[in-house]
Amino acid sequence: VKLTNTGTNTSNENTTNDAGTYNFQNIIAGTYDLTVTAAGFKVSTTQGIIVTVNNLQRRDVAMEIGQTGDSVRVEATALTLQADRADVSTQLSAKEVTEIPLGQYRNYQSLELLVPGATPPRFQNARTDTPQRTLTTNINGTDRQSNTTKIDGAVSMNIAIPAQNAYIPGADTIETVNIVTNAFDAEQGGAGGAAITVTTKSGTNTLHGSAFWNHQNSVLGARDFFYQGNRTPKQLINIGGFTVGGPVKKDKLFYFLGFETNRERANVGNLLTLPTADQRAGNFSAYPSVIYDPRTGDATGKGRTPFAGNIVPLDRQDPIALKLQSLVPLPNLPGKAQNFFSSGNDLQNREQWDVKINYNREKLRMFAKYSVMNALTAGKGSLGNGKAPGGPCNCSGGAGEGDTLVQTATVGQTYIFSPTMVYDGSENFTRMGLRTFPELSGTNFGSDVLGIPGLNGPSLWESGMPVFLISGYATLGDRDPWNPVFRKDQTPTTSHNLSWVKGKHDIRMGFDGLQFRLNYGQGGTGGPKGTVNWSGGATQLNGGPSATQYNAYAQFLLGAPSTYQKAVQWENYTGYEFK
Repeated sequence: VKLTNTGTNTSNENTTNDAGTYNFQNIIAGTYDLTVTAAGFKVSTTQGIIVTVNNLQRRDVAMEIGQTGDSVRVEATALTLQADRADVSTQLSAKEVTEIPLGQYRNYQSLELLVPGATPPRFQNARTDTPQRTLTTNINGTDRQSNTTKIDGAVSMNIAIPAQNAYIPGADTIETVNIVTNAFDAEQGGAGGAAITVTTKSGTNTLHGSAFWNHQNSVLGARDFFYQGNRTPKQLINIGGFTVGGPVKKDKLFYFLGFETNRERANVGNLLTLPTADQRAGNFSAYPSVIYDPRTGDATGKGRTPFAGNIVPLDRQDPIALKLQSLVPLPNLPGKAQNFFSSGNDLQNREQWDVKINYNREKLRMFAKYSVMNALTAGKGSLGNGKAPGGPCNCSGGAGEGDTLVQTATVGQTYIFSPTMVYDGSENFTRMGLRTFPELSGTNFGSDVLGIPGLNGPSLWESGMPVFLISGYATLGDRDPWNPVFRKDQTPTTSHNLSWVKGKHDIRMGFDGLQFRLNYGQGGTGGPKGTVNWSGGATQLNGGPSATQYNAYAQFLLGAPSTYQKAVQWENYTGYEFK
């Protein structure tokens, strides 16, 4: 049995067992031809098999007696012609959303991989920015920001990060997902890559409900070869919840309620490079790099002379550098590179509620929906376990704590003027609030603890650990200069459509109105706490070999930074956009 990818011409081969069964696993999504050969039988080829992710296909083959030179070709699938609309779309039902494995966060967006022309959905930003772990994808080579998602008729967008959604409904609350990727209708004109329409479930005359619990435990997983801990890193993800929907008044008033909670504790490790004991003492005699005295030679760095014995004298070492160095742990692994391993817990607690009420009359149908998501994320630096000197976070976001609250309310209505004229519309208001605080927030670590003038500042915005970059070594201090972040973004939207059938003509007209209200503050490249960098040029000879990490650390010990920068922000970023 041979399975050939018609796009890449790559193939997998297998042999049936005594029962005549075969199995291909971990097949990349694509279009395949299946060829079966056996002595005394005609060659059987099944063409056009579409293989998708998280799916199992059974392909039974009936062999016909004949010569191996003869062949039987079968078309696996037939395309369904869509004559009513010109757009190219993919439909995902509630059965597919709830029953196909959605990955560790049960996000329906992971199924966008099934859409032709879509790149694999992936995380784009830190967990602190997207605690619902929003996924982004490129459709037909377009920018991710050109995708537009509507939930029950209302646009859902994280204004500060337009490629992300502001809110992700729980998988068990979704009724259907329609993804249009080409030949958009006029009412989908706000999209350039994909127009994604999500419809959530409503109550019916019959009481229905569900309960679910998704548990993932690293005890059942394989150990990462590159993980330096004694055992498999801990990872516990518990996602649970329930849905319930039914009638309040038969045929008239219905309700639907959905709840989902996420509790995650993951052990995240970092393998870093830290200075060894002799490097911390300023002794570079065992290293091939020559350490030059920056006080010698001319202003351009020419004519410098090396330190005696390639050792930086103690009386030349800067007291502030030594104070910072004393807070940095010694390597816990052998060697001069990747000699320090640290791990810690990545924490997230998230809860979300979806409440929907439907009301039906003879000509008027209305719904009102309210959704809220509250999340707390936390992580600690790899070098100080929540204290100085910080370092890369043992987490998937920035070190510190983040608190996110998203609220979205939608009202929709449909009115039937006549069998040939129908109006539908919706109004929505979405508010996204986010606050993140770095480690040691409220403490001016750079100016007050280390005594470096110019770092930090009088506001909470400028407090915490500055960024200390020594070329070739792990970052010291707060590696994430974008932290802290404060956001209060709002998006009111409205949509109105009128459909009119006149003879053989189907006319649809409408209006979409959106207002994006951006209001947030966030640190720039240099960070509001300040960034200091040592690149090694001060202990290098102009015209000599290139600077190494040892030149950089010697420069750090001398207290002679290469660059210094600080981002100063006097007011929040604000912006208003109407569409």
